[in-house]
Amino acid sequence: MRRWHTLLALAALIFALPGCSPVAAGNPPLSRASVVAPVTPARDGNLAVLAGKLRASGRMPVSIVQFGDSHTAADLFSGELRRLFQAQYGDGGIGFVAATPVPGTRYDRVIVKAAPRQWDLVSARNQSSEQFPLGGYLSVPVAANPAVRIEAREPSAQRYRVSALYQARESSTLSARDGQQQNRSVMLAASNGQWRFSPQLLNVGLPVDMTLRARPGSVLGGWYIQGQKNAGVTLSALGINGARLSVQDKWQAGWQDNLKTLRPDLVILAYGTNEAFDNTLDLVEYQTQLTRTLADLRRELPRAVVLLIGPSDSIKQRNARGCAARRPQMLAEVVRIQRQVAKQAKVLFWDWQAFMGGECSIAGWQAQGLARPDLVHLTADGYRRSAAGLYEYLRGQLGLR
Repeated sequence: MRRWHTLLALAALIFALPGCSPVAAGNPPLSRASVVAPVTPARDGNLAVLAGKLRASGRMPVSIVQFGDSHTAADLFSGELRRLFQAQYGDGGIGFVAATPVPGTRYDRVIVKAAPRQWDLVSARNQSSEQFPLGGYLSVPVAANPAVRIEAREPSAQRYRVSALYQARESSTLSARDGQQQNRSVMLAASNGQWRFSPQLLNVGLPVDMTLRARPGSVLGGWYIQGQKNAGVTLSALGINGARLSVQDKWQAGWQDNLKTLRPDLVILAYGTNEAFDNTLDLVEYQTQLTRTLADLRRELPRAVVLLIGPSDSIKQRNARGCAARRPQMLAEVVRIQRQVAKQAKVLFWDWQAFMGGECSIAGWQAQGLARPDLVHLTADGYRRSAAGLYEYLRGQLGLR
C-alpha cells in the first residue's frame, strides 16, 4: 500500500484541476415495523408521488439512493431492500457503484475488479479535501489505458445503460467490451474541473470491460448502471466504512447536481453509528449539520421523499455491568436528535434501534445469529430482517400495503 503522504500528494494534484433497560440475551428481538413509533411527515405530497410511480413502475423508472456508513457499504441491508423493491416493482438496474474496487466495500449484485498497478484509489474517509465526487471515492489512472471489469454476481441476460462519473482536463475516450464481444465507446469531454456524468453506453451486458483512454488529468468517480429498459426500481448504495454525515462536506460543491442525474425519488440517510461512538460529539453542531443537510436535500430535490434511518442498536463496552454502561454514550442522543430534526423537516424517520428491541437488544440478536460478535454490525440474516422491517414501514407510509 502506498504511504499516506504519497496519496495526499496525488489527491492534491488531481484536485488542482479547473461509521437504559437491558434486554436479556434469550429474549427474541422485536421484528415487526409496527412496534416502532415512527416519525411521519404530515402527509408529505411526495409520498403520493412515489407511491404512484411504484404503481406504474412497469413503464417508468423509480430511483432510490441510500447514503451511509459501513452498514450501507456492505450492501447487505440496502441489498435486501433493493431485492424486495425489485421483486415487487421490477428490476431497474444496479445503481451507482465506485469506479474501482474499494477494500471493505461490496455490492450485492456486481463485483468490480481491476488489475494491480492500474489505478490509485483516494477515499473521503481518510483524506481531507472538498473536491471528492458524489459517493466519496475517486480513482486515478496510473497506467496507460487502465481498465475495470464489472461482473454480475449471478448470471443474467439483462442489458444495461452505463455512464461514468468523471473529471477530465482534456477530452478522453471510454470504451466498453462486453461478453458478446460488442465494442462501443463514448467521449469524456473536458469538464473544467467539475464532476460530470458521461454519455450512456447502451445495451451493455455483464461482464463488461471498461477501458479509459485517459489524457492527463482524467479521473473516475463511479459507474451508474441502469437497466436498458427505462422502468423498474434502481437502488444505489453509497456507503463508506467509518463515515459520518459530515463526510458529505468533503464532496465537491454542487455534488447535488450529480445526484440529480440519478433522479432519486427516495433519498435515504443512514448515518449515526460512528457519531454515537464518539464520546466528544458536539451535539449542537451535529443537530445543526443534520438540519442543514435535510434543508439542502429538500431544496435541491423538492419532489423526492427523504428518509432518516436511525443507528442500529450496538454495545461499546461489552465487559461493563448493566446496559447503561455498555451502550455507546451518545447513541440515545443521536437517535433523539434525528427524530426531532426529522419531525421539524417533515421527513420520514425509521428507528432501527427500536425495531431491534431497544437498548442493548443487539445482545439478543447476536445470541440468535443475527448480529456479529463485535455487537455493532449484523449478520446477513440480521440485515435481511432489518430490511424487511424497513420495507414494510415504507409500504405502510406509501399506502401500498
